[in-house]
Amino acid sequence: MCDTIPALVGVEGFDAGYRALRETAGLIDLSWKKVLAITGDDRKGWLQGQVTQDLRPFDSGGFTQFCLCSPTGQLEAIAGVWAFPDRYLVVLHEDSAPALAKRIEKLVIMEDIQSAPVEEAILSIQGPEATEKLSELMALPSLDAGRSEIEGSEVIVLRSNRTGLGGWDLIVPLDATKALKKLRKAFVAIDREAYLTASLEAGMPQFGIDTDSKTLPPELGPAFEAATVSYSKGCYAGQEVLMRIHSRGHTNRTWVGLLCDGPVSRGDSIAYGSKPEMGRVTTAAFSPEFGYIAAGYVRNEIAMSGELVRIERDDQSTEAEVAEMPLLRLG
Repeated sequence: MCDTIPALVGVEGFDAGYRALRETAGLIDLSWKKVLAITGDDRKGWLQGQVTQDLRPFDSGGFTQFCLCSPTGQLEAIAGVWAFPDRYLVVLHEDSAPALAKRIEKLVIMEDIQSAPVEEAILSIQGPEATEKLSELMALPSLDAGRSEIEGSEVIVLRSNRTGLGGWDLIVPLDATKALKKLRKAFVAIDREAYLTASLEAGMPQFGIDTDSKTLPPELGPAFEAATVSYSKGCYAGQEVLMRIHSRGHTNRTWVGLLCDGPVSRGDSIAYGSKPEMGRVTTAAFSPEFGYIAAGYVRNEIAMSGELVRIERDDQSTEAEVAEMPLLRLG
């Protein structure tokens, strides 16, 4: 499906992993993620002036998501951030971590703010029973961020939702062999395809797969925009462009789900009626719940649930129905 998320080691198969994510809980080794610890008394105020989310209500124990944008609004990073009394922990794709670190290095002048990578294992327990099963092994925080202990080792515990049904990220010391062994024994190891299929169903774009250097945050759809972008905060890099898009009502394209009649592939062209090249597929999978699914950017005139399109590659054509993200709907 992609090259930017590595194959996971020691996993079960796709079926076992997908069932765990949808019925019980499984373990994802987030080896392609990086954690930056941001410290200093000015960390909130400085970061508030850099990211798309409003951090004014962001307090210890909390969680939020943000985008880091270029001055012209293009996406440089998608990140989750958790607040501790003395630091923020930012989790983001390894390819985008340098953008945030470089921003801090270049633009911090008089402010009291520092950043450093956290060189520890990053695991994620995801699925509807993640909280129940993980609480049998350690005490979980009542808020979104806290510390706990397993097998004598301190573990940082971060509430997260990576595949649609909730869970927790765990930051575990690399030398905590007993803790790591116990966690791996307690949960099914999720393979790459199962993880990406579940996250695709949940409408969660993957940085570097569903995005590129030209992507604007609003192009990733209403659900993503609502979770990551505030239009009521003060200035930040790229705000002028995003506010102009917001006030005018739309971008030229939107990232949508696609319910397909057959298999399709990343890079396939999306056609509509007699109009070719109305979009491109960014990722595709086979879902036990929805069948053949994909995601891609389409022109806004066809970015509505129920529109019928054709996905074309060479001399092959597959019918598909546009669906607003996320495909997985609860309740």
